[in-house]
Amino acid sequence: MTSSANPLEAQERNQLIDVLRGFAILGILMANLEGWVVFALPPDQAALLMTSTVDQASEVFLSLFVENKFITLFCLLFGYGFGVIIERMTAKGIPLVSFFMRRMFILLILGLIHMGLWWGEILSTYALCGMLLLLFHKVSDRGLLIWGAVLLFFVGPFIQYLKLYFYVEDGAAIGQLYTEYLAAIRSANLLKIYEYNYKMLNAIIIQDWSQFRDMAEVLGKFIFGYYVLRKKLLSPSTFSVSLFKKVQLIVLPIALIYLAEKAFIHFSHLEITDKWLRLVIYTFDRFGILSLTLFYATTISILYYTDKLKVLTTTFRPVGMMSLTNYLTHTAFYVLFFYGIGFGMLGVLHLQWMIPIALVIYSLQVIFSKYWMSKMQYGPIEWLWRQATYGKRLPLFRVNRK
Repeated sequence: MTSSANPLEAQERNQLIDVLRGFAILGILMANLEGWVVFALPPDQAALLMTSTVDQASEVFLSLFVENKFITLFCLLFGYGFGVIIERMTAKGIPLVSFFMRRMFILLILGLIHMGLWWGEILSTYALCGMLLLLFHKVSDRGLLIWGAVLLFFVGPFIQYLKLYFYVEDGAAIGQLYTEYLAAIRSANLLKIYEYNYKMLNAIIIQDWSQFRDMAEVLGKFIFGYYVLRKKLLSPSTFSVSLFKKVQLIVLPIALIYLAEKAFIHFSHLEITDKWLRLVIYTFDRFGILSLTLFYATTISILYYTDKLKVLTTTFRPVGMMSLTNYLTHTAFYVLFFYGIGFGMLGVLHLQWMIPIALVIYSLQVIFSKYWMSKMQYGPIEWLWRQATYGKRLPLFRVNRK
């Protein structure tokens, strides 16, 4: 490894990116905690935990404004971050493929280990899509936009079309698997927990083709994030408030139509059985989710660069500086709260408690992240990942510490 290959120094980091990452981490935590009520339990059991008015209001809020939006933002920022690495290595003349593939392979291993505790994790998918992102590093800016749109709005929905029309689910087998999975995570047997998380991944994500659909869409978002990096849209020297306000004028109407559609389906209790209509709604939702995500991101960016909300920096930035560590820490909380080796609260806590619990956990992460980053240059997992990538020991403590 050439000596010129080094990670970004603290002063080289774009603070806005860390703010956006920290913001994304909060929404991901809320959405995932909801998932433990809505998705981890059979529908009849989950319904018992969503009976009060507050439960139902929480469900509507999370469904409309949180689900898929913050993970999309996190995905765009991962693509941005991968783009930073690609551009720096290319500019320095460092062999890109071997370096970048090693970094993604380490992330893949981390994701596969993490998957044993929670089959819904995203790092393994991000690693695989990061490897594929290398194929686009010589593509023009216009080409990036085209490829991103094709993957997100056409390839992903096409795989969803194949799933709707050709995949036949074995309901009895899936039901039995859910029963065994719930028994496993309610047990105190860690090996059994790992076994059934991998089984769930295979049955729920891979066999029904969802993994391939999700990879196409994640790669499309990565490419959009890479495009933002290429055009320096978030850089302090080139940031344009007027441009971002124009973007908001475009995405806000789409986002509002998307929210109206989701609200109508929810409150009317509409059961959509026509496959073509389901596919049309699925495809439009890709536009709606991205539009609402971009509205969030542009709003945060404008507030940050116009210095109108300093809490963005003091609250979100420390969490975002060690976003990988904080994302993985979420799983530790899930295990502690819901698993049999912890408090075993799965099927006990109502949905209305998920948002307050998320805010408490996030507050603890803010406090810890502020303290840690005041002493250290990197988050703990980020530091280990960088050392494994660069093949050398990197200083962890800040040089100017007392």
